[in-house]
Amino acid sequence: MRISMLTCGTRGDTQPLMALGAELRRRGHDVRLAVSPNTMAPARACGFETLPFGPDSQALMESENGQRWLAAGDVKTFVKELTAASQASFETSRREAEVACAGAELIVAGLLAEDFADAFAELHGVPLVTLHHAPVRRTRRYPHPLVSTARLPGPVNALTGALFDRVWWAGSKAEVQTIRADAGLPPAKGPLAARRARSGALELQAYDQALVPDLEWGARRPLVGFLNPDDELRRELGESGLDAELTAWLDAGEPPVFLGFGSMPVRDPAATVAMITGVAKRLGVRALVSAGWGGLSALDPDDPDVAVIGNVDHVAVLPRCVAAVHHGGAGTTATSLGAGVPTVVCSVFADQPFWGARVERQGLGAHVRFAELDGDTLEAALSIALDDAVRSRVGQLALRLRGPREAAVAAADEIETRL
Repeated sequence: MRISMLTCGTRGDTQPLMALGAELRRRGHDVRLAVSPNTMAPARACGFETLPFGPDSQALMESENGQRWLAAGDVKTFVKELTAASQASFETSRREAEVACAGAELIVAGLLAEDFADAFAELHGVPLVTLHHAPVRRTRRYPHPLVSTARLPGPVNALTGALFDRVWWAGSKAEVQTIRADAGLPPAKGPLAARRARSGALELQAYDQALVPDLEWGARRPLVGFLNPDDELRRELGESGLDAELTAWLDAGEPPVFLGFGSMPVRDPAATVAMITGVAKRLGVRALVSAGWGGLSALDPDDPDVAVIGNVDHVAVLPRCVAAVHHGGAGTTATSLGAGVPTVVCSVFADQPFWGARVERQGLGAHVRFAELDGDTLEAALSIALDDAVRSRVGQLALRLRGPREAAVAAADEIETRL
């Protein structure tokens, strides 16, 4: 079967499709990926036919303004600018989606691409499967992850989902109707979420019921587990194993606290490392800092118990750590908890606060907004994560989480069984 898979955004948006695509490819399907320009290189490294779709999200996140807005917690302005960039590239994105979907017998789309994909799936008369890495459809069990993380009554949770659908449709309606008109399709009647619910379409939930329990969704929204690269895919990405220098540092002392900053907006690298060093000394732990875009990797701390490195294989390094601090993307959260490591989520935006709330409420660590991160808040959060009872709970949860290959197999099974 010829399968086109579309998404845009960051590596965290692309990676679940890569994991599912690899399993579908093993089963003999012909898989094409259409992703943001900034995530095309990893997809190509894994041998996928890869096409561009959507704007370069990394360009804004790495920009001076983007970093400043995110560091200050000004997510509203950041999202406004990201939306403007998306609207400016609409016509290009529409043509890219048209090319990506041509000849497909099945289309799989992430949240940010599903409105485009829906129109072309209808045009070509092929099924559309959507894939979500947080519970973004309306439910009484949880508030919508992009609206609230508060503990709310069931009816209010459902209202947050309805609010998101209404706002999303208001922002996308004109573009959706333009795509459909250009394709010769009738206007869409209401938000895609409602239309897919009426049709009974398959919507894969790429997260685990062990961390998001008690959802009332039926068979058409199966929780397949977190879709992260398995060992084979990690080798293709060149992200497998630890180098000799890092291994020697790990062997030389007690397991460290891992701090993975990824794309988090580190405005003052030197001050950040100084803060981490001070917290580590007060808590009596070593610290391993994995730098992202913030310039941290150029620093050489004057402390043998603090190491600053570049990007690192999380699957290999986290089992050697006593706790993990990161931004709380779905994939990274799954990897740290799956390694049995208590976790501190320093959320910036999108679904990260949701995963921080899940970690905190299940007693698996702590949650701090990145804009509020300083020596005091980091020390307090790590004091929670380093508690033996927290480590025990995380270890128990890790045994219940589906591994990456199991999750990909479950997702592929759902597709092949239902379609």
